[in-house]
This record gives sequence, C-alpha cells and structure tokens, in this order.
Amino acid sequence: MRFLEGLERWLERFNGGLLKGLWWLSIATIAVMTVIVLAAVFFRYVLAEALPWSEEIAKFLMVWMTFLAAPIAYREGALVAVGALPDRLSGRLAQLLVIIVQLVVISVMVVFLKEGSFLTWNARIQTASTIELSISWVYVSMPLGAVALLSVSLGLLVTAIRELIRPSPPREREAGPLHIPGAM
Repeated sequence: MRFLEGLERWLERFNGGLLKGLWWLSIATIAVMTVIVLAAVFFRYVLAEALPWSEEIAKFLMVWMTFLAAPIAYREGALVAVGALPDRLSGRLAQLLVIIVQLVVISVMVVFLKEGSFLTWNARIQTASTIELSISWVYVSMPLGAVALLSVSLGLLVTAIRELIRPSPPREREAGPLHIPGAM
C-alpha cells in the first residue's frame, strides 16, 4: 500500500508540473494563433494583401492546441462523457468502473502513440504548401499528446486502485473550472 501511495503522490506531482506546462503552452498557442488570424484579416481586408501562410499556420497551431489541452481537459473531467452509469455507482463499484475506463484509455493511448509516431516519421519528407516546414512538426503533437494523456490516465488509474483497496474520506475539490495546481 505504501508503494501505491508513494506512486500516487509522485504521479500527482509529475502530472501537476506537466499540466502546468501544457496550460501555459496552450495559452501561448492560442495567443499566437489569435495574432496570426487577426493579422491575416487586417492584411486581407485593410491592406488588400493576403498572407498566404496564415491559414495553414493557424490550422497547425490548432492541431497543437488540441493535443496540448486534451490532457488538461481529461484530468479536470471537462471532456464529454456519458454519466448515466457512473452517476448511479458509488464506493468500490465506482472505483472499479474508473479502473476499467482508465485501462481502456491507456490501451487507446498506447495505440495512438504507436500510430502517431509512425505518421510523424513518415511525414518527415512532406512539407507544408505555403512555407518550408516539415509536416512531421505538426504530426509530432499526436504522440506527445498521447504520452501526456497516458501519464494523466496512469495517475487516475493508480488513484482508483488505491481507493479500491483503501477508500479515503471525500476531499473537497478546489474552486475553479480548470484548477491546475500552481498554474494561475
């Protein structure tokens, strides 16, 4: 049990730092994407000179933003979920369901990591149509996002296993829709 509790604490600290970093990278990605889109609108409609690369770069940043923010949303429970069954379960039965779900998520992320790495490697010879940028720089967001989601899911799995073995008293969740420890 001590090993499980130590692993849980370590994963919580590791994932806390990881999610904090992803939080700030997501904010930076959105900021850059916003500046590019606003500049594109200004150049197109005010100066009558389109920026040919702006749409493609904005799309690439949107892909990166998706994979940077997905682990944060997953950890915070902000992704779409079917709650009919989990809402009716409590105690050890609820923890058992969490364990099953986390094992499925981990399995899917392992496949996603493998296939995303394959796509990234094969895309290294392709370049974007408007700038000299290898498409692999876009695709690498998939395996990186999968690794982050794996880490978050592993943390949730370890917590659920510990809760199954020795339930702890309920803790109050900290305020805020997206509370990332130390992010704000």
